Amino acid sequence: MTTVLARYSTLRLMDHFRVPRDLNLRVNDMVVLKTKRGLELGQVKLAPGDHKLRPDQIIAGEVLRKPSLEDSTKFREYRTEDFRPVKRKFKELAAKHKLPMRYQNSERLLSGDKLIVYFTAEDRLDFREFVREFTESVGQRVELRQVGARDAARVAGDVGVCGQELCCISYIIDFVPVSMKMAKTQHISLDPQKISGQCGRLKCCLKYEDDLYNALRRSVPLEGQPVTCEGKECHACSVDILGQKVIVDFGDGRREPRPVSEITFEPDWSDKDIRRYKRERREKFLAERAARDAARSERMKSVQDRRHGQDAVHPARRADDKPTLDPEAEDAPDSGTSAAYEPVDETAAIARDEARIVPPDTAMIERPVIEAEPEPKPGDDATPPDAAPPET
Repeated sequence: MTTVLARYSTLRLMDHFRVPRDLNLRVNDMVVLKTKRGLELGQVKLAPGDHKLRPDQIIAGEVLRKPSLEDSTKFREYRTEDFRPVKRKFKELAAKHKLPMRYQNSERLLSGDKLIVYFTAEDRLDFREFVREFTESVGQRVELRQVGARDAARVAGDVGVCGQELCCISYIIDFVPVSMKMAKTQHISLDPQKISGQCGRLKCCLKYEDDLYNALRRSVPLEGQPVTCEGKECHACSVDILGQKVIVDFGDGRREPRPVSEITFEPDWSDKDIRRYKRERREKFLAERAARDAARSERMKSVQDRRHGQDAVHPARRADDKPTLDPEAEDAPDSGTSAAYEPVDETAAIARDEARIVPPDTAMIERPVIEAEPEPKPGDDATPPDAAPPET
């Protein structure tokens, strides 16, 4: 069966269509398509042939003919039609029925008997009453179609960060699921602003190299996996999947990049095994640190015990020096005699104390201080009351 790949609709859908044997078509030719929605105008994107379709690909319809002048004129009129009244009425009825619906775009089929309105919503909605009132206000047959974020980006159309037209517009036929695991496998930044596309979802291009990364990842160890290099037990710190290189940690503070051919590892490790290995390494490290702390404490305790066990008398003190007995010490004797002192003659001690007393006649004599009267100042006529009268 001869089929052709054609792009059609405002959503820029791409599907396979049956082609009559006698119809000669080339790439970029415009054709009239018969789909399940009606007659539509599309563009050939792949030359006709006996294409082998995947199980998930279907035949969307058939190619009827090449467009006539009437078809082309009608298509241009419908593409330039002003849908602003339709958009305004859509918003009014959505607010009236309290439906969280957002208008995206509208299109009219080539037959002109149906108006298709695209909208986005977070969840599935019951808009039967909405459709009834909307159809009566528009005055023609209306089909409401809910689209996702990726289809909304198709309708809007834009250019990606790579400078090319969005992949969903240019050539993607069916959207494939893209997960965060693909970004982690390729060691791409997990910043949402960098790995999200125009639609706000993960970029479709993350899927392009995922198969290659999965094939090459089987020949390199996982990050954190134990490996053997130069006959030593090490572990992989970082892995370059495309370069087939591994940064090896030798455990002595040395990290070096080595090719995969110079190391050996177990290829059947999983993320669960990596987590278990890291937990065991941490427990071993904590046990070694606790042992080092205990040994250090034991050494400090032995040093303190050795210092407390030494003689309290300083070695520089003379042998004939007698230590001063502290009367407040616990081991101070209650009596006046001690083994560290010779018996003291109290009578002789009292005599020595009396001999040191200074006699009264040798005490210091306080000298009298003579206070002098102040001299009178010139011009001061005042006479002190105790002054003698002047001689006559």
